[in-house]
Amino acid sequence: MRNKIIFLAMALLCLANFSKAENVTIDGFTIQKGETKTVAIKLTNDYVNLTAFSMTLTLPSGLTLVSAEPTDRYAGGITVGNPDANEYNICGADLALGTISGTSGDLINITVKASETFKSGNGSITNIDFITTDRQHVRPQNSTFKVTVQDGGATLVGDADNDGVVNVNDVMTIVNYILGATPAIFNYENADTNKDGEINILDVMDVVNILLYGD
Repeated sequence: MRNKIIFLAMALLCLANFSKAENVTIDGFTIQKGETKTVAIKLTNDYVNLTAFSMTLTLPSGLTLVSAEPTDRYAGGITVGNPDANEYNICGADLALGTISGTSGDLINITVKASETFKSGNGSITNIDFITTDRQHVRPQNSTFKVTVQDGGATLVGDADNDGVVNVNDVMTIVNYILGATPAIFNYENADTNKDGEINILDVMDVVNILLYGD
């Protein structure tokens, strides 16, 4: 009996050690056609001395990566990998200032935009490689995520931020979009008030007229 208990304890210990792994994931999310949305690439890690990293992000067809922004855990950059496969290379430089902070949370925030013809699909994070401060490689398993088209319901002309009402926030949202910023939520169909396929100052004026005159 004693030997069986020892064997079971060792087996459980091995299983616990085997289950420990670094995980890089994106939660599945919904997005409307023409919308931009910011989501997080998350890292859960057992190693506390991770520093440089690289990975390949593959998005479903019809979804475009607009930008990648650092979080308080770490900074990262992005380059286009294989455009035909909608692949992007994301990496973090090996900074002498320290390591990736914490053992869980958002690593990089990415902003994506769905085309007007986007259909639901799966994305993936592959070729993940971390380097520790003692120059060891840590390679987590690949992960996948699903992006689903959200039914936007009836169009509300001028409701650029998609909150169900037309107000001054929509004016600012469209202006920011024109200036090159990337609003967290942007309903292209609602913002294109004159339906000319472009977002410009004419759409801003239309929203102002809606606020002033109701049409």
